Amino acid sequence: MSEGGCNTKSSVLEILELDYEAVSKKIEDFIRSSVQIFGKEGVIVGMSGGLDSSVTTALSVRALGPDRVFGLLMPERDSEKQFVKDAENLAKKLKINYEILDLTPILRKIGIYEMLPDSIIKNKKLLMEKLKDAVKVSTFEAQPSDLPIITFKTGTRAYCFILPKVRLRSVMLYYYGCLKKLLVTGTLCKSEYLTSTYDEHGDGACEIAPLRNLYKTQIRQLAKYLELPKNIVTKPSSPDLLLGSIVTDEILTGMKYEVLDPILYLLEKGMKRSEIVEMLGVDEGIVRRVENSIIMANLRREMPFAAPI
Repeated sequence: MSEGGCNTKSSVLEILELDYEAVSKKIEDFIRSSVQIFGKEGVIVGMSGGLDSSVTTALSVRALGPDRVFGLLMPERDSEKQFVKDAENLAKKLKINYEILDLTPILRKIGIYEMLPDSIIKNKKLLMEKLKDAVKVSTFEAQPSDLPIITFKTGTRAYCFILPKVRLRSVMLYYYGCLKKLLVTGTLCKSEYLTSTYDEHGDGACEIAPLRNLYKTQIRQLAKYLELPKNIVTKPSSPDLLLGSIVTDEILTGMKYEVLDPILYLLEKGMKRSEIVEMLGVDEGIVRRVENSIIMANLRREMPFAAPI
């Protein structure tokens, strides 16, 4: 078996294959009609240089034209410089207006970087050792109080380090959207939504989510159809909150999307765990972990809980 317990890479394409020309047209129509319904001048997208935001931006341009799409790049101290360059290069290629807003001063003022001082960040070897020692379990095996998993100091969880970053991005997107009368367009995909590997008030906060009905592997195929730059199409997905090129989505979840997506698809179709194991050639424990993540995701979407009266 391959990494993650799956030996059926070809079956992923068979199970999840779509007509991407038709998919593109449907999403473009959705974006266009949403802007009209909400009475906005266009859309704003938080561009990270990653797969999802790049596809969302490209589809928005196809739907509305470059003059009605605005890209907001929000790097900070721990962002991968190459990711920022990729986002800026794509904005230039698509001929959209964009702005680079450095969030470092705000996050430093809040005190976020005191959890991981500059001296540690600059020493990649030391940082990797600290992260390796701190990682306990994947996000799929965690309870809400355990998320995220990495502990930087005794009693300080990575949630405290990551949460302000993703939510500040959301605040700035809505602020700029309000100023420019633009529709805040999210980049959340189905793989993330079903497993709740996002923050509902951060990267999940938006007015429309054009990609939410597409799995990550499908979005990668859509990116190829859209002829996005190869370095974006092949780049591992990452929240780019710390060592973005190393601490990827798949590292955090403990499995590749080529394994996760078919399992999610078949579970959604009502297949039993034993049937999925047999069809995909995955370990039963892998399927059970995905099932648990879906249960936790459904629970989180019911929050905040209200007291019964």
